[in-house]
Amino acid sequence: MRVYVSVDMEGCAGIVHREQTDPKGYDYEIARRLMADEANAAVAGAFDAGAEFVVVSDSHGGNGKRNLIPGDLDPRAQLINGVPRRLGQVDGIDDGYDALLLVGYHTRHGRSGVLSHTTNGQAVANLWVNGRVVGEIGLNALVAASFGVPTLLVTGDDMTVAEGAHDCPDAELVTVKWALGRYAARSLHPQVACDAIRAGARAALARVGRVRVAEPETPVRVRLQFKESGSAEAASRQLGCRLDDDDTIAFEAPSMAEAYQAYSAAVEGWLPAWGGWTKG
Repeated sequence: MRVYVSVDMEGCAGIVHREQTDPKGYDYEIARRLMADEANAAVAGAFDAGAEFVVVSDSHGGNGKRNLIPGDLDPRAQLINGVPRRLGQVDGIDDGYDALLLVGYHTRHGRSGVLSHTTNGQAVANLWVNGRVVGEIGLNALVAASFGVPTLLVTGDDMTVAEGAHDCPDAELVTVKWALGRYAARSLHPQVACDAIRAGARAALARVGRVRVAEPETPVRVRLQFKESGSAEAASRQLGCRLDDDDTIAFEAPSMAEAYQAYSAAVEGWLPAWGGWTKG
C-alpha cells in the first residue's frame, strides 16, 4: 500500500494566528514542530495499517514549503518540500498511490474556520470546479481523484472537518480544535491530537480498495474569483482564459491536473506545462 500525506499548518492543534505560520513570526518554530508531530502521527497510522511506502508533502506556503525539518520526520517516510511544484500540495501523486491523507488543513476563503483561505489568501476569493465551489481540500481531492486516488483522511478544526465531510464523503474525519473565530480556537493537547490522527489514519486506510472514486468530468470547467478586479483583468489576457465578470475569470482544461496548473498560473504567476497558456 502506497500512501500520500499532504500536511498543512493552519489546521494543526494549537495554531490560531498568522504569526505562528510565518517564518518571521515569534512562534513559528513552535508551529513547525506541531506540524511535524501531526505529520508523523499520520505516517505512524499509515504504517500501522500496513503501508509499504509513505511520502509526506510539506504543503504550507510559508517559508517556500520548507517548514518540515527533514530530520524531524519519521525516517520511514520520504519528504517532498520546496517550490515550485507542478501539482502544488499534492505534487507527485499518481495512479500508483492507494490513498491521500490531508493533515492540518483549513477551510476555504469566506468560511469562519481558523485562518481560512484558498491557496493564496491575498488573491483568491472563490474557486469553482465543474460548477462546485472548492477550497484546498476539495481542489486536492479532485486532483487525486483524477488519478483514481481516494482522499481518506481530513484533519483540522471543526469547520474544516465539516468541509471535508462535504468534499470527501469517504474520508475519516479528525477534529483537533474547535474554531472560536478566525484567530481563536479551543484545541486538544498536541499529544492527544496526534493520537487521534494516528488512529484516524489507521482507520481510514482500512478502507483502501473498498472506496469507489468518482473522477472529475472533463473537460474541467474552472471559474476563479479574485479579491480585486485588476488581478482578473491581468489573468484574462492569458491565452485560453476569458473574463467572466469584473473580478472573475473562466477557462477549461483537458484534465484536472492541467486545470490545477492553469489555476496556479493565474494566481501565482508561473506557467503550466500544457499548451493552453502562453507568456503575456
